[in-house]
Amino acid sequence: MVTRTIEAYDNELLTVASGSPSLRPGSAIINNSDSPDGTIYEFSGGAPVTVTLEDTSANQDVFNDDDYGNHRITDGAGLVDTGKGVEAESLFYMRALDNCGNPTGPTITVRVYSQDNNYGNVWGFNSDTPLEAGTQYVKVAGSNTGSASYSSFTADPVCYAEGTLIDTPDGPVPVEMLEPEHLVWTFDHGPVPVKWVRSEAHQLSMTAADQKPILIGAGALGAGLPDRDLVVSPQHRILVGGHGQLQDLFPSEAYVPAKSLTALKGIRQMKGKKAINWVHFACERHEVVMANGCLSESLLLGPMVLRSMTAHDRSAMTKIFGLAKPHDLALNGPLARDCLSVGAARRHIAKGLKARKQRQDDVIRKWDEDAALEKRDAALMRDIRAMDLPGLKSVA
Repeated sequence: MVTRTIEAYDNELLTVASGSPSLRPGSAIINNSDSPDGTIYEFSGGAPVTVTLEDTSANQDVFNDDDYGNHRITDGAGLVDTGKGVEAESLFYMRALDNCGNPTGPTITVRVYSQDNNYGNVWGFNSDTPLEAGTQYVKVAGSNTGSASYSSFTADPVCYAEGTLIDTPDGPVPVEMLEPEHLVWTFDHGPVPVKWVRSEAHQLSMTAADQKPILIGAGALGAGLPDRDLVVSPQHRILVGGHGQLQDLFPSEAYVPAKSLTALKGIRQMKGKKAINWVHFACERHEVVMANGCLSESLLLGPMVLRSMTAHDRSAMTKIFGLAKPHDLALNGPLARDCLSVGAARRHIAKGLKARKQRQDDVIRKWDEDAALEKRDAALMRDIRAMDLPGLKSVA
């Protein structure tokens, strides 16, 4: 038996929208099989809570569907009663709707939780991408099997792979060699001390493909940026729109999640990766740091990250940084740069790539026009020579 935690939203926060073609408006999200594709839900906003359970199953790294007897709630955080048997019931694949009611952005996976061996008794849900309050989402597909690794239910702290070189006043240092009070170089504030650092070995065999590490190949962000391959967690934010980093694709400096960049050449999800050693470090403030020669972020200790930590680590955080006031802010905020969502970043990239192609097409068209003009001038000179007109030699 092991104790596990999952992040969960109250299912009453995601309800059928008034304009939905199916189900009763205002009713909470239910299981996949009773929710037809095309159903429209609206997220009213709110924060997730941490639910604790005991897992006595054969594979205690996975929160299973159809195995409620081996998942017993020990702290339901007000969403579900202690002692209840629960399961990861089913999956919804959803897309946000724009102001015209058209699907936009990436497909979001929403997982619903049920209790009492009753697939219709849904009490909570979670999603792989944060939902936006007041936004409507249309169900485009689903699955009756909701099983997933526990790691996929919690926040994904921004991490660097072991071996990443972080710039310091003494030169680049492997991230795993950093210690508290070690100075690192920051773009905004010069050398600042590391306040907290943590290394963790992660098995990835049960990790969903879209949660696998991101490889940013050398030169993928710009000339020599990064200067060697950089491996980060999917939600790790990379600076774009300035300092040579995808400057032609974004109109201004911003942070974007690494997983939003996978449409670009040289950047991919490492779907075959089986294990990795992650390292994350936090400074007194959220900082722009240099990792393998490109600008990236230090750890932002926001509410979701803190909830994913052990009680011991949370206690250590408050001793170092104090309590956030109000409690929904980061301990070491504010953000070093504005942050774009995955969907917003991908839209900028699509628009920027289209403009980049247009510029390339314009250059090629100009080359073709110049080549045609040169060919025409050469033909004209041949015709003049063939005529052997008086004074030709002086012209030539």
